[in-house]
This record gives sequence, C-alpha cells and structure tokens, in this order.
Amino acid sequence: MSSEFHILQESLKDFLINAQSDSYNSRNLSLPKYNNLKIYMDSNQNRTPHFIVRIGISEAMYNIMNGEKIGGGLGSDERYIRRWMDRSTIKSDLQAVWKKNEKVKPVTVTEDPDD
Repeated sequence: MSSEFHILQESLKDFLINAQSDSYNSRNLSLPKYNNLKIYMDSNQNRTPHFIVRIGISEAMYNIMNGEKIGGGLGSDERYIRRWMDRSTIKSDLQAVWKKNEKVKPVTVTEDPDD
C-alpha cells in the first residue's frame, strides 16, 4: 500500500513542478514546498471514493470518480490536481488503490427487544 501511494505522490509532485515550471510565473515556484506532499485516503472520513492531497499545512479532498473537490483547499495548486487526474492512468490507479484499501465494516442487524 505504501509503495502505491509513494508512486502516486511522486507522479503528482513531478506533474506540479513541471506544470508550474512551464508557466509564466515559474520564478515564484517553490520546489521545497512539494517535499512534504502526501496523498492518502480515509474511508472512515468519507465513504465516497476519494483521495486527500496534503501540501504543507493545506489539504483538499477530491472525488476519484469525477475529480471534483469535496472539501479543503490547496490555493494556487488546486487547478493542477484535476489536470493531473485527467492523465492516462491516474484515475484508474486511484480507483484500484481505493478498492484495495477500502475496509468495509460489516453491518450487523440486531433484533429490537420491543418486537
């Protein structure tokens, strides 16, 4: 599991750096801020297939199926997340990791003592 997230993190980090270095504002690019970029998933927080991107103290949650932001914020980096997700295998990789790591807790039905 850790290696899958590491590969996705490196992919996103590379994409962010390359996309911003190609832009007109590349002189304001801060490479060290991406050293602590993290991607993770928390099915206890939200049952919708999602991933969370954390850069420094900022984080945002994105829906895997449609790429929409569910909550949080990453400032100017947000516009690149959806572009990253639109790349050839990223969405399917995220879906595979979600399915592999999702831990569905069994629901038990108990009888009502009043019945």
